[in-house]
Amino acid sequence: MRSRSATPYVLSSAVGIAIITAISVAYVGLPLWIDELHTSWSISGRVGDISERAAAGNQSPLYFYLLNLFTTLTGHTETSLRVFSVICAWGSVLAVNWICRRFQLPSWAAFFATVTFAASHLQLLFAVEARSYSLLTLLVLLLLCVQTLRIQSDGKQIHWRIEGLWLLTAGCCIYTHYIAIPAVGSLALASLLAGNQSWRDRGKIFTIQIVVLALFLASQFSTLQQIYHHRSQWAVFIHADAATPKALLTTLPVISTLLIPGALLLAVLLREGEAGRRSPHSPFLLTALILASLPYLASWTTTRMDWVNWFFPRYLVTSLPALSLFGAFCLAFIEQSRCIPRLINWTLIGLTLLVFFWLDSDVIHNASHLRINPKLERWDLVAATLNAEAEGSATILLAGGLVEDRRLPEQAGARHTANLTIAEYCRFPLQGIYTIPDNLTVQAVNSNYVDFQQLLSHLSQTPQGWLVARGKSRNIALRELLISLKGEDGFKDYQIPGKVNLYSWTTSE
Repeated sequence: MRSRSATPYVLSSAVGIAIITAISVAYVGLPLWIDELHTSWSISGRVGDISERAAAGNQSPLYFYLLNLFTTLTGHTETSLRVFSVICAWGSVLAVNWICRRFQLPSWAAFFATVTFAASHLQLLFAVEARSYSLLTLLVLLLLCVQTLRIQSDGKQIHWRIEGLWLLTAGCCIYTHYIAIPAVGSLALASLLAGNQSWRDRGKIFTIQIVVLALFLASQFSTLQQIYHHRSQWAVFIHADAATPKALLTTLPVISTLLIPGALLLAVLLREGEAGRRSPHSPFLLTALILASLPYLASWTTTRMDWVNWFFPRYLVTSLPALSLFGAFCLAFIEQSRCIPRLINWTLIGLTLLVFFWLDSDVIHNASHLRINPKLERWDLVAATLNAEAEGSATILLAGGLVEDRRLPEQAGARHTANLTIAEYCRFPLQGIYTIPDNLTVQAVNSNYVDFQQLLSHLSQTPQGWLVARGKSRNIALRELLISLKGEDGFKDYQIPGKVNLYSWTTSE
């Protein structure tokens, strides 16, 4: 096949990067919300503390080390923390187009893959957040790129440099976020099922992959064990009844990138028979399908059965690029097969894109209403107010809305990690980028707004103090509690905009 010019893929990449950049401009300077504050706190101390602080938030350490290096060069600001994720998203767009060029996909197919990936609401959400998911998406895509090199090899021998690079990249994925494990396992399975090597060689590769991945996991056994023991915390916000058939179709852009293209491909394969199954694109199509669907279905099933609840957008990002690539490869295969009249084929491609923007991605509506990242938490105003008005050694009660603080105060002194108690960990929102004076005492409290008995005890025993509370429903209930305890004029409501509010009082009844 005659090699295509790189120009269409460069232009396609430019379109994807432009989409991400245009959306991110409105968000990179916004105040951090609580999960991003964990990121800020994790890199605010000594370098030696980064790994433990990351593990305290059930995170792998690689992202935090890289971000720490980046912010050392650029400064520790909201913008610099988020720009790192934006750069990773740019890299993901380039990786998508690299794969399209390797397989000589038509320029329109590369554009389809780029747009459905870059304009996906979830992809844009994590591209503008100071969390590890944008880097994780990039690394999984790089792992898929390495797998592409294996698929396109001569198949006569095992290329150990490729296999070594695959294992190195897989390790980087796992050390970026443990949620990469299902994706890496899926690609290992695809190594066995999809390729042009002999079954014997594929079996060798698969065995080596499993052994090395097991060693990676063994090195993180204590952390993984801790995460497993904390799995009940996820059920607080990821409910088993949320894993519905409708959610399976709508949480990710499944309809436009998997179901419609997959159904059309199946129809063409049934018509072409063996000739269609011998396409040089077939191994990659199967690989993309496994990566797109296996982690997604596993998360839905385990959540539905209430075993391990992780059917949640942030834990599904590894499937996003595979979905877009699968859809693009399917449509390109159909167009090249000439089974469908050209006019009808282009109509189907256009309708598929329409379904993406109409059903699968709310990016146009969300971008126009500045709702790509709807989390408005003005921790910066809270910290600024405390810095300006809190005096002496005032006590600040912090109800951060963390799943961990529900174990307070009974287990405040219990170990969350080797060197951090639960109480110490729950204070991180006011110990990162938005710091307060050292003389102020921050005391994390149970933020369960259904049962305020523990918080009521704290309020009664603190004649002068402050209360920081996160969550709109929680703040409504807290205001009623403060009125009943101290009267309408017995406390000050600072009415901080968004989901975090601040209260103060000087006397108690």
